[in-house]
Amino acid sequence: MNIIQEIEREQMTAILAKRGVPEFGPGDTVKVMVKVIETAETDPKDKKKKAAAARTPTERLQAYEGVVISRSGGGLNETFTVRKISYGEGVERVFPIYSPYIAEIEVVRRGKVRRAKLYYLRGRRGRAARIVERTDVRARRLNAAWKGFKKPKGEPEDLTQIKGIDAGLAGRLKQLNCYKVEQIANLSDDDIANIDEALSLDGRIEKQDWVGQAQRLMAEMTAGEVPADA
Repeated sequence: MNIIQEIEREQMTAILAKRGVPEFGPGDTVKVMVKVIETAETDPKDKKKKAAAARTPTERLQAYEGVVISRSGGGLNETFTVRKISYGEGVERVFPIYSPYIAEIEVVRRGKVRRAKLYYLRGRRGRAARIVERTDVRARRLNAAWKGFKKPKGEPEDLTQIKGIDAGLAGRLKQLNCYKVEQIANLSDDDIANIDEALSLDGRIEKQDWVGQAQRLMAEMTAGEVPADA
């Protein structure tokens, strides 16, 4: 592996640590949550430069839902094209799969197609542009993929106490309803496999011994609750 490939691999791993990339292809309907950074427009007549400088940019998420008509490239440079109909006109956007401006990719519906490129949809409208939904065993397996834990009671705890979990990864774990140290301490082999696959962690849970760390934290918290003998 040369230096460029190694750098690309590191960048891909950094993105996968913050969000997962589901399995999807041409014909599937996906919802892409895009990060949009907005800044307040300043009035050119406003002479209060300090007030204008104090305005900080805000970030919001914008959903873009449509049919994937192609995937191209590979590795860090892989992209996919999503087409949707907006006010009667076809609109297409090309997204890099590993773009830092994508917060989440959700597969809404899986389509049954025979081609790798669905550019023919550009010339079709209405029912002619519809794609039959996949109902085979593979589609059912993908649709039945693990979604997360049952939501526990109580307030979220600081999972960044566990080495290997940063704020971004803690947020992704929270999306799976995993935000208690006790949950990490009691993970089964199946739970570890499900989390690893859902978040594309590449075995980090076992490599960094999250369960052992969480169990030690639980022991420390329990010892701190026991009053010392007089």
